[in-house]
Amino acid sequence: MRAMRLVEIGKPLKLQDISIPKPKGPQVLIKVEAAGVCHSDVHMRQGRFGNLRIVEDLGVKLPVTLGHEIAGKIEEVGDEVVGYSKGDLVAVNPWEGEGNCYYCRIGEEHLCDLPRWLGINYDGAYAEYVLVPHYKYLYKLRRLSAVEAAPLTCSGITTYRAVRKASLDPSKTLVVVGAGGGLGTMAIQIAKAVSGATVIGVDVRDEAVEAAKRAGADYVINASSQDPISEIRRITQGKGADAVIDLNNSEKTLSIYPSVLAKQGKYVMVGLFGADLRYHAPLITLNEIQFIGSLVGNQSDFLGIMSLAEAGKVKPMVTKTMKLEEANDAIDNLENFRAVGRQVLVP
Repeated sequence: MRAMRLVEIGKPLKLQDISIPKPKGPQVLIKVEAAGVCHSDVHMRQGRFGNLRIVEDLGVKLPVTLGHEIAGKIEEVGDEVVGYSKGDLVAVNPWEGEGNCYYCRIGEEHLCDLPRWLGINYDGAYAEYVLVPHYKYLYKLRRLSAVEAAPLTCSGITTYRAVRKASLDPSKTLVVVGAGGGLGTMAIQIAKAVSGATVIGVDVRDEAVEAAKRAGADYVINASSQDPISEIRRITQGKGADAVIDLNNSEKTLSIYPSVLAKQGKYVMVGLFGADLRYHAPLITLNEIQFIGSLVGNQSDFLGIMSLAEAGKVKPMVTKTMKLEEANDAIDNLENFRAVGRQVLVP
């Protein structure tokens, strides 16, 4: 089968012909119909998440097939699979655990000590087929197409968890930093659907700000032409934001947006741009604010976002579909800030 693989750090993915895996036990072989392109794939190709090197520090073994936003039809099942058959259209939760560590046992499989993350340390969906380690990570689609469903398995699950950690309600105001991208447009929709909070979308390009507006943001700010701090203060009548979801965590965003938090505000850190957080500790105490890390999501988050989407309450903003062989072009678009919404590869 054809697969776009990371063979060498810092180099374009290579199109290779590799064997189609054979499922056994609880494994399922999926014929990929859609694979979303995530900014994490930019970091994978670069070989690092900030100062953390994917090979030396995180143990990723090369070559590996990228692609962790996955939807397609079941091609073959192992002999222990129950409830799924050939031809079923499914979305795949790629954040899988080995099942025995403490975090797996408490239902936080995405934090597994020996993770089986598809497209990171297991071969992913930038290929014609992908092998899923366990059928329990599948979701049988009823109303969604593969292209609509694939982005939900990362941009959806990640922002669903981040919104949940933000502890929102209709009295609260949320700022989404990086609001026009695949994650940002999902975060806005989810926050509006589940909390009724006021949402302020912030980005740095006109087209991204427009995407945030289309996603349902109550207010939008172009931080390249407006002062985001004064605008957020104005919108919140001086109080500040009750929560910020930072989908970048760059030097610039972390130097600006913690200062817009209201008392008891929550700063939910999602992005992997690699900056260091510097914040005066007494202010954390005096204002009772919290800095919270949020990493992808668990099975409950996966079921939550899929249920919202199946009910028509949220929908990924897919702005471009591309061929498998165009994976490098899609990653280039993200790396050079040319993408709005979500790009999806269709093998």
